[in-house]
Amino acid sequence: MKNFLLVDAPLTSEANYLLLHLDPGVPDEAREFKPFTDYTAWLARRGYAPNTEKAYSEHVGRFVDYVYEASKTPFPADVEVTIETIIYSYQSFLMFGTGASNPIAKTLAERLGKVRLTGQSSIAQTIESSIRWFLQVAESKNISAPDQLFSRFYSSRAEYRSQYELSAQKANSWMAAVIRDSLNSVLPKRKKDRLFAQAGRRDRKNDKQPFKTLPFPIERSVDLVRQTKPGKSKTFYRDMTLYALLGATGARSSEALQVRMPDIDDDAFAVFLRDPFARKTPGLTEEEHKLLSWKGRETEITFMIEPFARIFWESLEKYLALEYNASVGHDFLFQNTDGRPFFASDRSSRDKTFKKYALRAGLPDVTGISPHSLRHMYGTYTLNYMPVPGQSIPGLPITYVKILMGHASITSTMKYAKHDTDIIDAYIQHANQHVTQRGDASFRAIREEFFMRQLEVLKDEANRIEGAKND
Repeated sequence: MKNFLLVDAPLTSEANYLLLHLDPGVPDEAREFKPFTDYTAWLARRGYAPNTEKAYSEHVGRFVDYVYEASKTPFPADVEVTIETIIYSYQSFLMFGTGASNPIAKTLAERLGKVRLTGQSSIAQTIESSIRWFLQVAESKNISAPDQLFSRFYSSRAEYRSQYELSAQKANSWMAAVIRDSLNSVLPKRKKDRLFAQAGRRDRKNDKQPFKTLPFPIERSVDLVRQTKPGKSKTFYRDMTLYALLGATGARSSEALQVRMPDIDDDAFAVFLRDPFARKTPGLTEEEHKLLSWKGRETEITFMIEPFARIFWESLEKYLALEYNASVGHDFLFQNTDGRPFFASDRSSRDKTFKKYALRAGLPDVTGISPHSLRHMYGTYTLNYMPVPGQSIPGLPITYVKILMGHASITSTMKYAKHDTDIIDAYIQHANQHVTQRGDASFRAIREEFFMRQLEVLKDEANRIEGAKND
């Protein structure tokens, strides 16, 4: 740290650590940063393990050092500098250092010599909770003993901002989400000011609702990834590799686009889908990092279905040989033509390209079709139509499909069940045709036929048992 020194507290103190000013202009009686002492005393009372208490104290010490440095830094006139913008810029400071696009974070990283970058997983594991608790403890003490460094942040709680502004602030700043408890006091939510009353939620367990994105037609799905290359295309094999991966694994589009080279095991013919925020992502710009997403997936491993699996590995080989640029600073598999990660490209452009290939594959109408349609196709196929050895009725059990799809809840998998529409409709049509062709609408006759079939089944079982005894 540049402005403070973290030291062990004397045995007579309730706290285990103190934060002391190094600024020679600070008088001796004010050298101890009291909000930090209050926080470490609170940690001691909570009974944290010594290693945890030390780690939390170090994280908060560096955070205070950052805010203090900002308080004495001259920023350009065109940069909005408030205690809020300083605090909310800490995320960029940690993750990108001098490479941050945020001017506050970049300036402070240069002044504090922030060279070693912090990964998202480290932030989520300890830094997030340590700073959140510090701000809560400091705010509670601020009423009776205001501190000059953070008082402006807490005193702004009388200001009202709309829920839209609150949501936007959280979406654009990790720090805003981290200190959400403080935000709730600064930016309160209004619960009873809705213009229109909300309708009650419908029970949709047995009420199939159409997908916003339509499933890709199964009968055309192989044609999509078996196309011939257009003459002028520079990204054909990349696109076919991506589409084959989506069809083979049922991955979400965001999950597939964020696959990195270490996630591919070509010896075991396996592809893993991993949380981008659980590991470092070197080579990304701050703007690209903001575009990473993760909805949450229960399983890293994918279960690839044929023929898409074979097509994926074939297309991947061609893509890596003919289109992939290995001399870039990141290891994401899918790239733009300039070498930057494909996940950061414009989504509407990706959808437009997909629709173009879907039309070439023979789809007469591509309304509601996007790369995500292949995930719906995968779920629908594995649950309803996939041949299963030793099973007369196709389709895997829904509990298995839940694992394939990476769903946390089986209710998410249920929407792929077409038993309540297409398959039941086929059964009913077959039954109606059977009755109509006989010219006998008597339910008594149909019931008698049922019992006759059951009797035949019992006879076959009895013969099987008798034969087993004789053997």
